Amino acid sequence: MTNPSRTCHAECCTVEVSEALEKEGLCLDHYLEEAFHKLAVATDDIQRGESVEGRAMDWLLAQVDFAVDGLAREDTNWDSNQRSKLLELLLGVANLNEHVRHSAVLARPLH
Repeated sequence: MTNPSRTCHAECCTVEVSEALEKEGLCLDHYLEEAFHKLAVATDDIQRGESVEGRAMDWLLAQVDFAVDGLAREDTNWDSNQRSKLLELLLGVANLNEHVRHSAVLARPLH
């Protein structure tokens, strides 16, 4: 479902924003672009031995819920490529979360 008065906020994009992405104000393709960018930044931080900003990690984890809900909805008109990217995002966030968890375990002092 889309709201015809809402178009994507990305520059030069005239795609209608689905109801599921109204809060983000982006069409699915631009939402995925932003999500993958944030995931890449967080992944780079972890690979450099830095911690991921708490708000960034919270946002990424919230996207897992969005992706699962979106994939389960039958009323979305997302194509197979978009669905594939949502699954890729799920896996990316899951891998990042595992790296964060593993880093936290390694950082704990041994007694």
